[in-house]
Amino acid sequence: MSDPPAPAAVYFDGRSSQRRPIELRFGASLDILEDGGCVASWPYAQIRAADSPPGTLRLSCLTAAPLARLELRDAAAQASIQRHCPALRGPGGADAISVGRIAAWSLAAAAAIVAVIWFGVPVAADQLAEVLPVSWEKPLGDAVDKQVRAIFPGRPCVRPEGQAALTRLVDKLQSAARLPIAPEPVVLLSPIANAFALPGGRVYVLSGLLDRARAPDELAGVLAHEFGHISHRDGIRRLIRDGGTGFLVGLLFGDVTGAGAALFAARSWLSAAYSRDIEAGADGFAITVMRRLGRPTAPFGDLLLRIAGPEEQGFSILRDHPMTPERAERLTEGSAGPAGPVLLEAADWQALRGVCR
Repeated sequence: MSDPPAPAAVYFDGRSSQRRPIELRFGASLDILEDGGCVASWPYAQIRAADSPPGTLRLSCLTAAPLARLELRDAAAQASIQRHCPALRGPGGADAISVGRIAAWSLAAAAAIVAVIWFGVPVAADQLAEVLPVSWEKPLGDAVDKQVRAIFPGRPCVRPEGQAALTRLVDKLQSAARLPIAPEPVVLLSPIANAFALPGGRVYVLSGLLDRARAPDELAGVLAHEFGHISHRDGIRRLIRDGGTGFLVGLLFGDVTGAGAALFAARSWLSAAYSRDIEAGADGFAITVMRRLGRPTAPFGDLLLRIAGPEEQGFSILRDHPMTPERAERLTEGSAGPAGPVLLEAADWQALRGVCR
């Protein structure tokens, strides 16, 4: 025997937007009754729960019109639907996928993404950097250069005597570095004591570094370090790695309000170890270049200590560079005596330091 008709519900037949008050009868299938007549029968196994507002159960049927819907607001009718429809939430039923299984799969997915970030992205960046043509670095460096000029809006320093001295210093370093891309040094007016290299060979020296340097060997060590980044194609590697890391961390945390801090922290943590290895490699390149020129590397370490101070604060895992005392110690241990000719005469050194005046 069939169950008595359930309280009123609303039916949309999928062909018009008309709301049709109906009753439900639970028999061999779910019968939809209107004015005492059956207008549709939905097999229980084909009924699915659709997106519903609070307090309403909205149903669809796989064998009905695609837009056909039933809306039930009565709790008793909703309970009857739950009892009669084994696949209401999908092929395995409403309770087929437990919260525990969802959590387990979510953790597995998160672990997989972290593994790809930690192991896969660096390997991919290394491989791609090796096969990308060197000619591709120039346009990439030009694109990054626009961002650099926005971050450091100070004017380029082009005093002729200083520029000529810088060119002589760079040419001597290039004779030992043997870079595949000719370096293009640029001095920018800025109080910050720093230097950095872009893809394509452009090397920026901020005037604050010239103010802190006391001898040509100190500045030469910094430039040789930046030449190491160019030689190892670290700019390309970092662009690829940070792009892939940012995309995967975005998948992991989602692009939602409040996730920005977590995303930044995760990217910093996951990339810090790579960056420290890269910087250590550039220091090693600087040692090699300075040895070829017969110049010491200890002055480079002295400059680092003078800028950063011998005592640094903060968690080393979040640092892009190795700790400064460690770098200075390595540069001192790898330093040889000044057996080669000076890199700049005193007059050229003073002209270089005054390139921004």
